Amino acid sequence: MIKIASTWQGTRAAEILEKEGINCNLTLLFSEAQARACAEAGVYLISPFVGRILDWYKANSDKKEYAPAEDPGVISVTKIYNYYKEYGYNTVVMGASFRNVGEITELAGCDRLTIAPALLKELQEN
Repeated sequence: MIKIASTWQGTRAAEILEKEGINCNLTLLFSEAQARACAEAGVYLISPFVGRILDWYKANSDKKEYAPAEDPGVISVTKIYNYYKEYGYNTVVMGASFRNVGEITELAGCDRLTIAPALLKELQEN
C-alpha cells in the first residue's frame, strides 16, 4: 500500500496505481469533496484527519469547545462514511489524527481507526 496526499494530483496518481493493482491510502484529507474524488478514483482507503478539522474550527471561530457528537471532524467523517455506504463505494474510511477519546468513541462504527498509543491507553483505562 502506498500513502499519498489527497491533492488533485495525488488522487489522479492513485487512480492510475489502483488500476495497476497497487492499493493506496489517501491521506491529508479534510473535506467531503476530497473524499468523493477519492471514491470516484477507486482508491482503496482514505484517512480523514478528524483532529485537524477540529483544530481549524477552533482557530477560526469563537467556539473553542465541542461535545464529541458536535465535533466538526467527527461530523465530517460521519458524512463521508455514510455517503460511501449510501452510494456503494468500496473505499475504506480510516479516521485518523484524533485529539481526544470522545472523537474515537463517536466514530467507533467507522471502517477503521488509527489511534495513537496515548489515546489507546486512555481508552483502555476508561
